[in-house]
Formats: sequence, C-alpha cells, structure tokens
Amino acid sequence: MPINRLSDIEENLESLREQLGGKEKALVLARLEDKILIKQQIRELCKEIQEEEEKYWQVFARQTKTVEIPEPEAEIIVAEIVEEVGQIEVQRQYPDEVVQILQEIRDKLNQPGATAAAKLKGVISSIPPFVGISYEAELDTENFLQQHFPTFQKWAKVLAKKS
Repeated sequence: MPINRLSDIEENLESLREQLGGKEKALVLARLEDKILIKQQIRELCKEIQEEEEKYWQVFARQTKTVEIPEPEAEIIVAEIVEEVGQIEVQRQYPDEVVQILQEIRDKLNQPGATAAAKLKGVISSIPPFVGISYEAELDTENFLQQHFPTFQKWAKVLAKKS
C-alpha cells in the first residue's frame, strides 16, 4: 500500500470526527424522542473511526519499515514517550489496559543495545493493538497522542504528508 494512503486515511478520519462532533452537538439539542437514534448513530460513527484508526496505524507501521527515522529525532521521541508513560502511570487517569500497553511500549524503548530509531520502529508496530482498545476504554486516541506524545504525533503527520 503506497505511503499516500496515510493522508487519505487521515482525511477520512477528519471527516468522521467532524461528523461525530456534529452528532454530539445534535444530541444535546435533540428532543427526547430523537436522542436514542442519535446515540445509535454516534456508536456507529465511533466504530467507523476505530476501524479507520486501525487501518491508519497498520499502514503507518508498514511504512516505517521503509522510511528512515533520523537518530536525533528518534531519540527525542523515545525520551518523550518514556517520560510521558511515567507520568501517566502516576496520574492513573486511564484504564489499566491502556497503562499496561504503555508500560510494554516503555519497556521496549528501555531495552539496551538497539538504536533509538530501531527501538522506535519496534514500538510503532506495538501501537495498532493500543488503538484497538481505544473506544472500549473510552479513550480518544487522537487527543491522547496529541496531549501526551506531541513529538511522535508531529512526526507521524510529517510521514503522512510525504505522500
């Protein structure tokens, strides 16, 4: 699958998220008898978003095998991830499943021997399972990554735009 597939999927995700935002606003303003239908539509949109996010991370993981990650950038991203995982553990604001997956990612990044770029590529392959639990655990993956891992998120967007 070509790298430009990432930007296509990002566009789809943006559109679905806009639809979701519209439905959430409509739910607040809706008559009581319309609320159930809107809630069902919201659930369906959440499923679609989850499926698109899973596709995105699968394509992203495949692409990182062919894209060179500069070592200085990889070191910054790895340091950010390790630091943020530590803070997330202390805060305990996310479900245990999410914290456990993040701990596994941190452990991969802390393994001795490999370069930061190699470690980062290994971690990227760990992310799709993380996305798979996003809505079950009521976690907005995009905002979560933006809030806690902004450097990684910027790098991912750069990779998607290279298409």
